Amino acid sequence: MHNLFIILFRTILGYVLLTISMKIMGKREIGQLSVFDFLIVLSIADIMIIGIENYDESIWYFIAPLITIVCLQKLVAFIDLRFPKIRDKIDGKEKMIIYKGVIQLKAMNEEKYNMNDLYTQLRSKDIRSIEEVEYAILETNGNLSVFTYEENQDNTFPLPLIVSGQIDAEALKLTGKNKKWLKNELKKQGMKSEKEVYGATLSNNSLKIVKFKNQKVENKNEK
Repeated sequence: MHNLFIILFRTILGYVLLTISMKIMGKREIGQLSVFDFLIVLSIADIMIIGIENYDESIWYFIAPLITIVCLQKLVAFIDLRFPKIRDKIDGKEKMIIYKGVIQLKAMNEEKYNMNDLYTQLRSKDIRSIEEVEYAILETNGNLSVFTYEENQDNTFPLPLIVSGQIDAEALKLTGKNKKWLKNELKKQGMKSEKEVYGATLSNNSLKIVKFKNQKVENKNEK
């Protein structure tokens, strides 16, 4: 009976600690978890099971690894925020699979993503033909974001050219623009460098930027 109470106590404690841990790690749906975050969740679950089963061991054998895992996740999250290139290596990067109706075979090969995968995910979104698709992005969690010609009649898809102060060379190449053009556009809006820009998207020949300091959104139409 004594052992039963210990198991119940550790189960309740584990639930409380897990809830606190997930709050600290930030709110995300399961489908939005990166590979690293998913491994963190599995590790926490394993630690909880081990802590409950080995009730004869000190409770700190259960709590200490849990705290370590959460701290590790926060450290990686900080690195992700500060160093986008490292983030791309850890979490991966979204890939434009279809751009303006054209399939990007290079991007598909890089992600080991084949036509069967593409057809399967399009069918799951009730899209019968690739010809209906103007843009399709393979997200880091494996989901496919799709924008059809019908949905996008009046607007051009807002393609991110700068993210967290870093120019996305692949996206820039897709637009047919180059870094010189982009930097000239930034100068027109008072930006000395892409390092000052939190995010910039190109849509309908308009460059929209969000500054690091005041997060103000600005627009400037391309002449």
